[in-house]
Amino acid sequence: MKTLKTLLGTLIVSLALFTSCETNDDMDLNNNTEVLDYTTIQGFFEANGVQGQTFTIDASVGGSITGENGTIVTFPANALVDASNTLVTGTVDVAIKEIFKPSEMILSNKPTNALSFSNDNTFLLSEGETEVLVSQNGNEVQLASGMNYQVSVPSAGGLDPQMLPFSGTTSNDEGIVWNATSDVGVGNGNGMSFIAAPASYIYDVFDTGWSNCDKFYNYPGTKTTNYINLTGSPNISETTVFLVFEENNLPAVVKFSTTYANGLQSYVDMLPEGLSVTYVAITIENNQQYLAVDEVTIQNEEELTLNFEAKSTQEILDALTLLD
Repeated sequence: MKTLKTLLGTLIVSLALFTSCETNDDMDLNNNTEVLDYTTIQGFFEANGVQGQTFTIDASVGGSITGENGTIVTFPANALVDASNTLVTGTVDVAIKEIFKPSEMILSNKPTNALSFSNDNTFLLSEGETEVLVSQNGNEVQLASGMNYQVSVPSAGGLDPQMLPFSGTTSNDEGIVWNATSDVGVGNGNGMSFIAAPASYIYDVFDTGWSNCDKFYNYPGTKTTNYINLTGSPNISETTVFLVFEENNLPAVVKFSTTYANGLQSYVDMLPEGLSVTYVAITIENNQQYLAVDEVTIQNEEELTLNFEAKSTQEILDALTLLD
């Protein structure tokens, strides 16, 4: 009986170890650390950013699709052409991404950086960023000349006459930069409207890709430049820095991409002095991710040094969710 008990005990321990190994197949079994599938910050964004949702419509008939977070995209009939400018008929795939929260903007590398009407760097308060891509049999298709589709996004801030439609140009360094596609507000003939129930903005989009329902951030007080000293970062070249704040339930997420001697700086004289914000920095080095989060009040020409701490992916996701 003693031998049988010993054998049963050994079997139970072996099963427990086997189960433990099976439930941690994304961990390094030698030191119990996370094994990453990427080595760059861009890889982090691609792995953890908002993923696309795919729908189908009949291009000849048109139709509407509704995303998981309430974004509605509506195509008219016969609005799409292929690479040779031939009218597309039959079933097409429509892939969309919806971004509303600061955490989603950071994880997707899609901040609210923008260019003003005078082509100056600035930033926006967002009611929702939307990407729309259309394909047929794996080949991308585009809007026909003179056609548009409509995007409807749930409103968190309510009716605001300063709200405008924007289109976005993407890059790895800046993430995305937004340009207004109209210079007049809601209901003034810019193809944009507001409905009260449910509270939503509806606007016309004239090209596939990224669009946004936003307003330029206006601040009447003194503005300044801030500097983020990254000499203490585990990997300066793979470090990205965001500034986050919210006004009237609308987020602004500003990415720093301009370098200076010790790290990264904001746009020149664009940050409101006295504004309470949160700085977020993420980097990766030797299969380890690092996060720095610092709540500050913007001071004149301030240089800040952030404290980076080693974090797992889940710990980073949890920390960013607190900003939403």
